Amino acid sequence: MLKQMLVCSLSAFLLAGCSTEEAVPKKVVKPTELPLTLELDQSKKPSDSIKNEVVYKMSGRSKNPLYLIGIEHFASGKQKIWFSETIKPGQYDGNLLKLSQQFDSTKGYRSYTYELDGTMHDWSEESNAFKGVMISDVEFRDKSFRPSTYELLMFEKSTVQETMKEKSMDTIHSPKDIRLKKGESAFTITLSVKKVDDIL
Repeated sequence: MLKQMLVCSLSAFLLAGCSTEEAVPKKVVKPTELPLTLELDQSKKPSDSIKNEVVYKMSGRSKNPLYLIGIEHFASGKQKIWFSETIKPGQYDGNLLKLSQQFDSTKGYRSYTYELDGTMHDWSEESNAFKGVMISDVEFRDKSFRPSTYELLMFEKSTVQETMKEKSMDTIHSPKDIRLKKGESAFTITLSVKKVDDIL
């Protein structure tokens, strides 16, 4: 009887010893440690019927400045920088980044707008040259992404010709991927972790 009791006690001791081993603590990822992600917010309806608009929801932390860059591309290979706006680093909890575009060949007018945290920036131009544009097409990024060296948010392509070959923005990973024929031009809005001079 004693022998049985000792065996039971020893077994209980061994089990207790196993259960008292320290568990390896698991690292809890806090929301503030998640990298910044931008996702298309499809619940937002365009505020202006004559403009093409998209809204991106920003969530996570950006440790470094980001650069929102607008560039016009020509068939000659030359480029014109329209704007390069700095988005400050920090924590973003559902902040909304809105982009809009308008191209009116009848009036010879085009504009590009971005809005973040209630601050709006608008760039526009009027020219008789736009009245000769026969086709103008625009595409916006519809997949979620994290900022990198070159993230294309908007790709606009136009031509004075009667036909134009379509090019998906998914195939564009740098300015070098934009190849245009005579009479064509393009306008891009990108988000980058680098300044404009470092991506051209």
